[in-house]
Amino acid sequence: MAGAAGRAAACMKRVLFLSNGHGEDVIALRVIEALRPLLPKARISAWPMVGEGAAYARQGMATLGAANRLPSAGFATLDPQLMLRDLGAGWIGTHLRQWRGARALRGQFDLAVAVGDIIPLAAARIAHTPTAFIGCAKSAYYRSRAFRYNGIEIAMMRRCMAVFPRDSRTAEELAQKGIAVHDLGNPMMDGLTPSLDELGLEQDRPVVALLPGTRDDAEANCVDLLAFLAPAASRQPLDLVFATAPGLRMDVLRRKLAADARLKAWSVAAGQPHFRGLVATITGPGGMRARIVEGRFADVLIAAELVVGMAGTGNEQAVGLGLPLVAVPSAGMQGERFVRMKAEYFGEAALTLPRDAGIISAAVHDLLNDPARRAAMGEAGRERMGRPGASRAIAARIAELVAA
Repeated sequence: MAGAAGRAAACMKRVLFLSNGHGEDVIALRVIEALRPLLPKARISAWPMVGEGAAYARQGMATLGAANRLPSAGFATLDPQLMLRDLGAGWIGTHLRQWRGARALRGQFDLAVAVGDIIPLAAARIAHTPTAFIGCAKSAYYRSRAFRYNGIEIAMMRRCMAVFPRDSRTAEELAQKGIAVHDLGNPMMDGLTPSLDELGLEQDRPVVALLPGTRDDAEANCVDLLAFLAPAASRQPLDLVFATAPGLRMDVLRRKLAADARLKAWSVAAGQPHFRGLVATITGPGGMRARIVEGRFADVLIAAELVVGMAGTGNEQAVGLGLPLVAVPSAGMQGERFVRMKAEYFGEAALTLPRDAGIISAAVHDLLNDPARRAAMGEAGRERMGRPGASRAIAARIAELVAA
């Protein structure tokens, strides 16, 4: 019996997913979900290298590794002010702990799957573990070299057993550099099947989806987005719909809304229980309103004519579904530098506008009345974000690597 147990333990494969951000956590989870049936006896672990790993917690998945709870949430390289805040909050100590944590993982896993950018990729290398890399952050669509893969990253990817870029253009570029590339689609575009349950929307009003993101500034972003879109809603009847993640703090939102001088005539009312996920309605003068729909991202996007977003992954998914995007910087972490960087990637798929209610509302009005331009923007977005189905395809390749 002891010998059989020892052989079973020896055959049990151990896979570690390392991800560095909320969007990366979600991508890792999609691949893990597809991988479990292929490796039913494997021990699959996760290390969220930025943030709390809330997406893993919601799925009941335990995590390991030193946490990074710095104020920038991984955006310090885009903004010197965020870097200064991180340095004051223990940036050096945090990364030393993660480096030591990666070293301590040596010999514990058969395969490391790094999801995101160079941070999880480097951690997998420090752990001296065979590595697969799902590249979410960089792309050949960027004009700036700062957001395309550099020499250090290319050298690290050459040592990977498999690399899964986010789009075909990037896959072609990396393949020419001797990297074991697999162009299998974009995991960001998976898990976006709508339920088609009713949202309680008006049939005669264009729907504009508002994406406040999933970070700590989501409530402040909701208030800003509403203030920016109120002039458009007063100009023509609109259904404004916030697509929010579970956990939006309604008490914080109410306080911020009440304190905002731009929205004095607006107030939060209870949602309608018979519409799943409709947690609240914000009402304004002249019958204007905005609905807050939680946990039904795909349903909101499918219903919308266009999107105004301060999100990261959410903005990209909207573009990938063929929706015209108006990208607006937040007052928090995903500010002007982040939005300018993303504008290079989005190209013709998005308008990048300043935090100005008049400019944003005018652009939304013009887009709603220009179906040809919306169609052209949608086509550009689908090209950049790629096809769905990547999670299953990547999981199948990972299972082959583990079994080899």
